[in-house]
Amino acid sequence: MNNISKIDLELLKQKYQGESLDIALNKVNEGYPVQYLIGNVNFCGNIINVNENVLIPRYETEFLVQLVLKNISKDFNGNILDIGTGSGCISISIAKELTKANITGIDVSKKAIELAVENKNINKTNNVKFEIKDLFEINNLSGYEIIVSNPPYVSYNEEVGFETKYEPQNAIFADNNGLVFYEEIIKKVSKSKNIKHIFFEIGMTQAKDIMNFKKEYLPEYKMDVYKDLAGKDRYIHIYE
Repeated sequence: MNNISKIDLELLKQKYQGESLDIALNKVNEGYPVQYLIGNVNFCGNIINVNENVLIPRYETEFLVQLVLKNISKDFNGNILDIGTGSGCISISIAKELTKANITGIDVSKKAIELAVENKNINKTNNVKFEIKDLFEINNLSGYEIIVSNPPYVSYNEEVGFETKYEPQNAIFADNNGLVFYEEIIKKVSKSKNIKHIFFEIGMTQAKDIMNFKKEYLPEYKMDVYKDLAGKDRYIHIYE
């Protein structure tokens, strides 16, 4: 039972009994994510349902939400776009705090969007909407003042934890050494109007490349890089 915390074990016991519990514990011991068995996670104090159609929200991503909230006024009443929303955890957490804002979460996965809508209803966040959309098929991002994204950013030749094999691979890996979404977003912002802020979660070696994209497409914008608790580059704020 090395792979499970006491809290998670108690949550499993609430959901499964007898033989069902034994099967669940065996799956965890084989590396299956306990969060999928429990069916939800706590993210920024919100209950977010999860299944194999979405990436499991990580604690690190809570800091991305905090970065947005530190830099955007509570009275902000404009439009925010969350690209690659998955379970909707980022959109929902921002919506709870920026109650006057309108947040749109987009994802290419129909099943992810269905779950995000379920999470919106659970958390009663009426200032959020979720749409099935492919970033690469959007002409520009005009109409939004703020872009936030925790996109797939792992290079295909990079090693990842064994447990991630159960998560949707297109939510983890990306082309161009994991950089394709960052370049596409920054390029689209350069062709759009009125976008004041971009917030990213990134891979720990990607800040320099993203800075180069910013210099090429958004030379007049500033960029700050923030570290995670392990001291690795993890978050970026690009702004006017």
